Amino acid sequence: MRAIPTLFGLLIAGLLGGSVPAAAQDQDRHDHITPMAKQLNESFADPDVQQWISRFERDGRAIYDSRFDILDLMGLEPGVDVADIGAGSGFLSRLMAQRVGPGGTVYAVDIAPSLVEHIDETAKAMELDNVTAVLGDPRSPKLAEGSVDVVFIADSYHHFEFPMEMLAEVKKALRPGGLLLLIDFERIEGRSQEFVLNMVRAGKDVFTREILDAGFEFLEEVDLLEDQYVLKFRAP
Repeated sequence: MRAIPTLFGLLIAGLLGGSVPAAAQDQDRHDHITPMAKQLNESFADPDVQQWISRFERDGRAIYDSRFDILDLMGLEPGVDVADIGAGSGFLSRLMAQRVGPGGTVYAVDIAPSLVEHIDETAKAMELDNVTAVLGDPRSPKLAEGSVDVVFIADSYHHFEFPMEMLAEVKKALRPGGLLLLIDFERIEGRSQEFVLNMVRAGKDVFTREILDAGFEFLEEVDLLEDQYVLKFRAP
């Protein structure tokens, strides 16, 4: 794992320096999701929990295979409060809870009521009293202001139907200097898989610009996953 001094880093420097005209930024910004992503979002009104557990918690899925490296990137230690937004089956939330211990809290946020119920029941069965399952909505993760030190969003940002509203709520929930760790799919025409091109509305540069526009500071890109990027930002 290492920070990557690539052309993307130069792009970030340009964005921070204001070299990209505002009109160009507006052209690249999309406050919507793809039809495929919208269809999937609608299915989360009543998802098959076991189906999603089998999809999320399996060898061969990059996030699952790299789960402990991802936890290391968050710098979790006893007493830290963290939000897992788009928690899915909650497998990473449970691992986070073990890292932060009883003095910390993990807010496992999802928009699917049955998944939130599963997260709650599983945490109780494992006696992880520091996991709080939260039912969010498309505009807000429903977290209290200044309640967390770290926000983690993996394979979920491209599902946000109101990204700027969500980012504003994320920024409010983070304490000053808090970490936002984002993982999403590389979307590159001619290279990315078809399902990514159909699912993900924009590439890394657009998503980064949205987060910068929301008031976050770019920290680094970490070389960890083959088809997904890992970006770290800091709250003001």
